[in-house]
Amino acid sequence: MASHELNALPGMRPAEGKWARVFSSHPFDLILDRTEGIYLYDTNGRRYIDVSGGALAMSIGAGDRRVLDAMARQAERFGYVTPAMANAPRADVCERIARLAPGDLNTTYLVSGGSEAVESAIKLARQYHLATGNPRKHHVIGTWDSYHGMTLGALSVAGGPGYRIPFDPQLNGSPHIRHCRRPSERPLGVSEEDWGRTCALELEEMIHYLGADNVAAFIATPVGAGKDYGLVPPTSYWTTIRAICDRYQVLLIADEVVTGFGRTGRWFGMEHFGVVPDLMVSGKGISSLYFPVGAVTVSDRVNEPFRQGAYFIHGHTHMGNPIGCAATLAVLDVIEQDGLVANAAAVGEYLHGLLRERILPLGPIADVRGKGLLAILELVKHKDTMEFPDPAADPETLFQAVAYKHGLSFYMSLYGPRRPSAMKRGVPVFITPSLCLTRAQADEIVDRLEKVVVEWGETVG
Repeated sequence: MASHELNALPGMRPAEGKWARVFSSHPFDLILDRTEGIYLYDTNGRRYIDVSGGALAMSIGAGDRRVLDAMARQAERFGYVTPAMANAPRADVCERIARLAPGDLNTTYLVSGGSEAVESAIKLARQYHLATGNPRKHHVIGTWDSYHGMTLGALSVAGGPGYRIPFDPQLNGSPHIRHCRRPSERPLGVSEEDWGRTCALELEEMIHYLGADNVAAFIATPVGAGKDYGLVPPTSYWTTIRAICDRYQVLLIADEVVTGFGRTGRWFGMEHFGVVPDLMVSGKGISSLYFPVGAVTVSDRVNEPFRQGAYFIHGHTHMGNPIGCAATLAVLDVIEQDGLVANAAAVGEYLHGLLRERILPLGPIADVRGKGLLAILELVKHKDTMEFPDPAADPETLFQAVAYKHGLSFYMSLYGPRRPSAMKRGVPVFITPSLCLTRAQADEIVDRLEKVVVEWGETVG
């Protein structure tokens, strides 16, 4: 057996000694020692491919000296700026995003993560309507089974019941519609583009019943989230959504936390559809996990009342942190200099071909979908029945354990059993490695993944 593979499936780390002092921790009995590129090394010297790029977030490889040096240089100068003084690194990041973002998305509010960015976008949408004479506009419509973060505001607009139910009394009751539905749900004789328009019209219906004067914004991911992660809608879906938002003065918020900064083979996922949102939320890949960074980028129209003097009532201690800004600028430099957006498109297409050819035919795989280096497998007990294994058997933990045995590390571990909706349609397995992935590394991932899926299927079948 290769040196980076385990002789047996790893178990869960017992809550003993110092580990007992970590609240609500559920890791495997493996300790990370170091990272390099797309690889993780544990303290026993075993190597694993980071298939999911951390938390779907590694836009460049780990340990890149260009980023580490930039962070060190900034830390030597200053690591925090009092709000009363100008922060040049913050302005540099905002200027860079304006150059990369589509359309007139020209101004950015920096925070320290995707959940904070979603919260900021919700507050910004509300305050925009107050500043423009529409004080009744307050509803933010989300989509069922979506995910936008773990803060209460983000959970309110999200639609995953497994995350929402414990906090329902504290959520704000945001209305929801379905995201663009699956091709398998499209009636016979209806074209893909017509189906996209039909799905989008659910937003207009919801606005009608809520009253357009009461609706502030609509938030969704460019491609599906929740149990439909990676589902790419037809262009007509997003063009129709854009037209509906314009018709009723509803702001369109695109959650690009996962899809932004090259993940789908374009700088931003919405570019595949030729649609520019009013607010764009980003995080994860913007700093490739070198530092906690998130952002809300707004259009010139949304920025105008604030440019004229309206005050945005909001703030976080670490927003625009100088070291985080240095990391972000260096990461964006690497993405541009190394051509990683184009690489994500090219190697992503190659990877999707391998997955369709070798992994999709396997019994436990119900679907392979996505774009660029956002590839999602839908894991079920067997595709013929779309049955998910008994949750009491903890099948998702088993999948990750088998993956570790074969030298692969996934982000999805330990989350599926908490998502009732996911159990009905399969659990998403995230194949979202760093954008620097090579074809040879894609081959290695698929070689090992095939063994993982077959062994997991035999165990749960």
